[in-house]
Parts: sequence; C-alpha cells; structure tokens
Amino acid sequence: MFQNLRTNSQVFILHKESTPYIEYGSVVSVSAPRAKYPTTPPIGQFPQVEMVVDVTVSVNGQQSNLQGLPAGADIADFGQNGNIVVSCSRDAMNNEIGTMKQKSADILASVDYHRGVMESCDKMLNALNPEFAAKQQQEQKISQLESQIAEMAKGMSELMKFNKMLAEQLGVNPETNKKK
Repeated sequence: MFQNLRTNSQVFILHKESTPYIEYGSVVSVSAPRAKYPTTPPIGQFPQVEMVVDVTVSVNGQQSNLQGLPAGADIADFGQNGNIVVSCSRDAMNNEIGTMKQKSADILASVDYHRGVMESCDKMLNALNPEFAAKQQQEQKISQLESQIAEMAKGMSELMKFNKMLAEQLGVNPETNKKK
C-alpha cells in the first residue's frame, strides 16, 4: 500500500505510450494520509473518506511528485490521461503488464473478424445504395488505369534505355541525328 511506503522503497512507473516502458524509482518521502475530498458527513452517518498520500520518488536522479495516490492501494493510474500507472508492488505491476499484453493480443486476434465485417458492410452498402456501388467501381477503374499508366511509363523508360544502348552499339548518336 502506498501509505506503507518508506524511504528507499521501490516504486514501479509504467508509461502506457505507443511504446510502453517501465521505470524504477526510489521513494524519497511519503506524506501522511489525508482525505481526498475534505467534507463533513451528514449527521448520523459514518464518514467514508477516501484517503490519499503524496509520494516523492527519485527516478534516474530526478525527483518526481506523485500526488493523490490512494493510500490503501498498491497500484494507481496517474497522469492526465491515465497513461501512467504507479505501483509499489511488483506483482500488481506484473498483472497490469499482463493485462495490457492480453488486450493487445485480443485486438490482433480480431483483425480478420473486423476485415470480414468491413467487407460485409461494403457489400450491404452496395446493395442498399447503387450510387455508392457505382462510385466504388469508378474509383476501382481509376486505380487500375493509374497502375496501367505507371506500368506503361516504366516500360517506355526501359525501351528508351535499350534504344540508347542499341544506338551506341551501332555507332549512331541520336543527339546529332535530331539536330539535322
């Protein structure tokens, strides 16, 4: 639990970016637990106050303040977008990384399913909207024509190279023949 951290305890900081990475920090200081939202409970009710602590951590020689970590938890989301996870437990961090990996594996496994859904949706849209089908056919024809033109240009370039090589072998200079 974050409230049980002491100076020099290890803290794990997981950055969930496009290329996730983990940092290890050493606790410099921990504040006393305080109420997250200081309010007075209605009369006759027991207060259920969420307690938080502020932890100062040294990571790679730089100190970072991790404010508002749940005092009774071993792991917490941190940062504006929740893209940073802080934990004082190696097991909790292992579980977090395992969950993140499994989520990505599930997404990758569903790629074929979603491709099938997209193809089916295109077929349904074509059946429901003839103008959509006509537009897709037109775009497909344009794409085919563009690739044919590119292939022809490539062939023409190769033909010009061979023509030049042949002219050089025959001793004919095409540049001087053009000027005459």
